[in-house]
Amino acid sequence: MLLPAGQRQLFLDYDDVAHRENLRRVFHQPQKRGAVIRREPALGGNPEIRCAPVWDPEAQLWKLWTICITPEELHGIAGLSGYHESRDGLHWHQPILRQAEYLDTRENNLVYIPMGDGCTAEILGAVYDRSDPDPSRRYKAMSFTMAPELAILFATSPDGIHWTRLDIPTIASGDEPNFSFDEQDHLFIATVKVPGPFGRSHALTVSEDFEHWSEPELVFHADEQDQEEARQIIADRLANPSLQQPVFNHPEEHAVDVYNFAISRYESRYIGFASMFYHTGRAWNDRNHDGFHHVQLACSRDMRSWRRLGERAPFIGPSPLGGGAYDTMQILGPSFPVVRGDQLWFYYSGIRHRWQPPRANPERAAICLATLRRDGFVSLDADADGGSVTTVPFRWQGEQLFLNADAAEGEISCELLDAAGQPLAGFERHNSIPVTADGVCQVVRWGSEERLPAVSAGPIQLRIWLRNARLYSYWLA
Repeated sequence: MLLPAGQRQLFLDYDDVAHRENLRRVFHQPQKRGAVIRREPALGGNPEIRCAPVWDPEAQLWKLWTICITPEELHGIAGLSGYHESRDGLHWHQPILRQAEYLDTRENNLVYIPMGDGCTAEILGAVYDRSDPDPSRRYKAMSFTMAPELAILFATSPDGIHWTRLDIPTIASGDEPNFSFDEQDHLFIATVKVPGPFGRSHALTVSEDFEHWSEPELVFHADEQDQEEARQIIADRLANPSLQQPVFNHPEEHAVDVYNFAISRYESRYIGFASMFYHTGRAWNDRNHDGFHHVQLACSRDMRSWRRLGERAPFIGPSPLGGGAYDTMQILGPSFPVVRGDQLWFYYSGIRHRWQPPRANPERAAICLATLRRDGFVSLDADADGGSVTTVPFRWQGEQLFLNADAAEGEISCELLDAAGQPLAGFERHNSIPVTADGVCQVVRWGSEERLPAVSAGPIQLRIWLRNARLYSYWLA
């Protein structure tokens, strides 16, 4: 195994671990920061997203595209999106673009993909591709058309405002696709909604050039365990007066499927955000189910085989009533995490209800933010008795070892072993200068030595000892 320089190694699974002793694997949830984009006057509706902000290095701006499921004329064949800019990711500006007429005015921030015959498509997901030599293609987006059937289409733009549809085949999909860009492998990743064994499921399609896409293959769906757990999760919800309740409840229809599934590259793994939809009963018009969402977290090496993290506990769950939160009923999870210094920022759609209850607040949805320590999905924790983790043998790039760890109340020490498990001279545990601080980037030293052995020394193993400490990741640089 090769550890590329700068690539953080997390503990989302134990695939790279040869041995561990007296350590607890702890799943962490992000801290909610509330709504950052609320009801949009230019749209007359409530904003949602199926993407995340992207950074434009030339404009020095974050850019984000919202959609509005209601009013219905803004969604579907005549789709329009709200365009937003920010310098800090918290305070968002809606520039007046004068591109689209809506409510008898062009004084708005609306953008769209031209479809011909006067039709337009909204921006469901967009990424920035700095490596494209053609400046007119730096922004790449996906949307969908409803004619003659629901399908995914693709577009490019020089600035995220003026879009051109690509003349390439569409991809059949339901109404909940998602989109990201693996910059490391220059791979465009899309998921499309398809039928599965337990309802809504999701297939994967990828492209290296944004024009030729692989045949979609089913990669994520609910299973029997989900159905068993759903009955208790729904019962607990219905018994909790602090949570928003569904309008419709038919116990014989209680079940769960995967409403939306977003895949993105994060360091050495792929992560997936699964918006699990717990349906409580079919609505009065028989069109769809009422219910609520939890966002679960999953990881994979190949985007085909997935492990659920945290024993399927919510990564982002519902907020209680009474605090003014939007994410009380429906939560459409983040498309990908945004790295902001020492933190990960997750932008997601928070919706107060699925079917409108009596006297419902007209401000139904907002774009919400949650934050997490960088690499902070899972940690290995040790108490006062101490514990250790040993990696499988690896080759490496880089000269120094770094840890993302919290040892403010304890300590962490490291040693290097050869492929046979014997300590390397000079890099034994007793030479390790203990890490005793809380930080996302802490260098490891052995005496006065910071540099690793020469790469020509062959594969090595890393053993990390913890006492009253928490380890999130390690890497070489």
